Amino acid sequence: ERIIMPFFDDEKKLQDQKGTILYILIVIIILVVGGLFFYNKIVTPELDADACPVKGPYSEHVVLFDQTDTAKDRPIVEVDARNFIEEIKKEVPQYSRLSIYVITDDPEGENINPIKSVCNPGSVDQLGDLGRWGVTVTVKKYRENWENNFSEIIDPVIDKMMERTTSPTSPIFEMINAVSINSFKHSKSKDIHKLIIFSDFMHHTNEYSFYDQSNINIEKFKQTSYFKQIYTSLRKNADVDLYCYKRLDNSQCGTEIETFWNKYFQEIDSNKLDFHRIGT
Repeated sequence: ERIIMPFFDDEKKLQDQKGTILYILIVIIILVVGGLFFYNKIVTPELDADACPVKGPYSEHVVLFDQTDTAKDRPIVEVDARNFIEEIKKEVPQYSRLSIYVITDDPEGENINPIKSVCNPGSVDQLGDLGRWGVTVTVKKYRENWENNFSEIIDPVIDKMMERTTSPTSPIFEMINAVSINSFKHSKSKDIHKLIIFSDFMHHTNEYSFYDQSNINIEKFKQTSYFKQIYTSLRKNADVDLYCYKRLDNSQCGTEIETFWNKYFQEIDSNKLDFHRIGT
């Protein structure tokens, strides 16, 4: 007669159940870790040589320094220029691009190119453990440059700003128009853009000049064909910061100038505007 041993059968079933549970847990862990790596791959864009996402920056932060007619005086000194750029850099979101232009005598706006353009690749502190594991040597180099070598990156900008020049024109409207078209209009941004201008805001070209005091009038300006020529809309997708500095031989940055530029940027659909006076 066969002897049945239920104890051993129950123990085998228990071991099988434990094995099944362990197998399920291992599968779940693999799926979770794999999913996290896959998610990290999706949310971490591939970067190009300027540390910008290859599919385009998340937003554009554009700085214009007015360097026209600096033979008489230098409206901003090197240490202040560096400090301003360093502060602006802190406001650039991750994967957004900082482009720095220097306004020169180019009334047609034909040679509008940034002196320097670089993206914020983000800080390692912004990443989780899995994100840090996925950081490549190249990305680490981008972050090192952005965080610790930024002063060297902007050296060409400072050199250009410190040149002394005599310019027959100061084409501020043309620069705003060109930057809007080149940087903002063709950008599929995820964040809002920013336009930052350092100038005395005394626009001067053959077509329209603020050296005729009566021209610092937005209603008069809007009636000119020149306004239609240089008009460009920011489409409520750009914040604007204006930093006005005085020249030695005039008294700019007064209420009249501030009022004109406030109304002008309202006309071209800026999102919001702040007007600052510096060096006064």
